[in-house]
Amino acid sequence: MTDILISKDDGQVVTLTLNDAPANCLTMEMMSAIQMEVDQITESQDHKVVIFESSNEKIFCSGHSFKEVQEMISNNDQKSQEELFAECSKMLMKIRQSGKIFVAKVGGKQIATAGGLGLLSIMDCVFASKDAKFALGGINFNFGCHQPSVSVTRAISSKANMELLVSGQPFNAQRAQEIGLINQSIDHDKLDQRVDQFCSQVCQHTSQVLAMTKETLYKQSAMPIGDAYTFASQAMVKNLQLPETKAGIASFFEKKD
Repeated sequence: MTDILISKDDGQVVTLTLNDAPANCLTMEMMSAIQMEVDQITESQDHKVVIFESSNEKIFCSGHSFKEVQEMISNNDQKSQEELFAECSKMLMKIRQSGKIFVAKVGGKQIATAGGLGLLSIMDCVFASKDAKFALGGINFNFGCHQPSVSVTRAISSKANMELLVSGQPFNAQRAQEIGLINQSIDHDKLDQRVDQFCSQVCQHTSQVLAMTKETLYKQSAMPIGDAYTFASQAMVKNLQLPETKAGIASFFEKKD
C-alpha cells in the first residue's frame, strides 16, 4: 500500500508530499498523518522549514472527502461530522502554532480547492507555478467552505474571499499573487529552484529567532494596534536577551570596522 503522506528529511528541511490518489483528500487518516509529522518536526531541534507538495499532477489538495462525508450523512452521524472538522481545525492550528516555517509548493497545473485551500493558506509562504489554480469550490455542491475561509480571510481581503466563496470559480496564479494568497507565481521549471532558494535563506537564521518571528507576527496581527505595539516591543526585548542576537549585533560592528 502506498503511503498517503511521504516524508523526506533533508536535514534542516523536511518535505511532506501528499500522495493519496486521486485527490489528496483531507480524510481523517490524512489529517492524522499530517499531525503526526508536524508534531515530530515541531519537537525537533534540527529542522527549520517544512515544505508541503503533491505527487498528483492536477491536484494539490481537494479538501475533505465527499465519500467520507456522505457516509456520515447516510448514517445521520452528526457527531462524526463534528469530529471531522474539529480534527481539521486541530491540524491547521498545529501548523500555525509550530515554530517551524511552513511552505506550500503548488506545481504544474495543480489546484488547491476547498479545505485544500484552507490548508495552503495556513502556510507561512506559498510558491506556485503560473498554471496553478486556487478555489473555494464547495459552493458548487451547496456546501459552503466555512472552515477553509478562516485561514483564507487572514491572507486576503474579505471581498476577495467572498468572491471565492460564492462564485465557486478558481483564481489563476497571477490573481492569487495580486491579492496576497500566494507569495509568487513562477514558471514551473523554475519552481523547485525558487523554493530551494527560499529555504536556504531561511535556514541561515537561528531556530529560536525564526520561531519568535513567526509567533510575534501572527499574534500581533490579531491584536488592536496599541496592544500589538506593546506585545511586539516586549518581543524585541526578549529577542535581545538571546546569546545569538548579542553575537549578531556584535558582528555588525566587527564588519563595520
